[in-house]
Amino acid sequence: MAEKKYSHKQMKKLMKEDEVASVVDKVLSWGKENKTLVYGIVIAIFAAIAIYVAVTSYSTNKTEKSELAFSKATEIFYYKPKKNEAPKYKNKEEQYNKALEEFKKLEKENLTKSVKLRAKFYEALCYLNLNNIGEAEKILENLYNSAPYPFKTTVALTLVNVKSNSGELDKAIAILDNLMKQDTFKNPVKDYELLKKSKILVKQGKLEEAKELLNQLILDFPDSAFATDAKKEKENIS
Repeated sequence: MAEKKYSHKQMKKLMKEDEVASVVDKVLSWGKENKTLVYGIVIAIFAAIAIYVAVTSYSTNKTEKSELAFSKATEIFYYKPKKNEAPKYKNKEEQYNKALEEFKKLEKENLTKSVKLRAKFYEALCYLNLNNIGEAEKILENLYNSAPYPFKTTVALTLVNVKSNSGELDKAIAILDNLMKQDTFKNPVKDYELLKKSKILVKQGKLEEAKELLNQLILDFPDSAFATDAKKEKENIS
């Protein structure tokens, strides 16, 4: 039986928090513009944020203060000048360096653990955009070993892409295998992970194993957007 999927609009309705829904919009928009960072990362962030809202209370002053501080930092990260507006930053490098500075400040403030965790993850994203892969990988590995689910899924998928792009294919597959053992709450994007693993297997020349995963994706997740991608991948392998 296929797992239930929600559209972007349905997820936003479930979330109820306008501020966080706005962040989701920015994440999705940023993901479309930064395709080098693989769409799966954006999917994972989207899913993790939705779950965070479903299980987290926004009633305390500390939490409200924390979310506001985090929102201001992400505004810099996702900043895009409006039409006819003079850009705030000379270039993307300056923008990401400024965002990195703001996320690092959050670590030192009296904020919630949830915000500090997400801020650390965004530090890694800043480093990736600044092409400092080593520093990004160090942060991601630390978070992967310490972050709770479902946020760990977001971290893991980002780390998978870093490992895969660095040629560490076996390590990338090991992370994916661990993710796919988790239940739907901890890991809401198994369909993407099946597709991702199949592509890595193709890189390794393991075409039959890749086909098996693509068939599993098509069978288990017939309504997934990634099922369409899986069919195309199968044609390319054949």
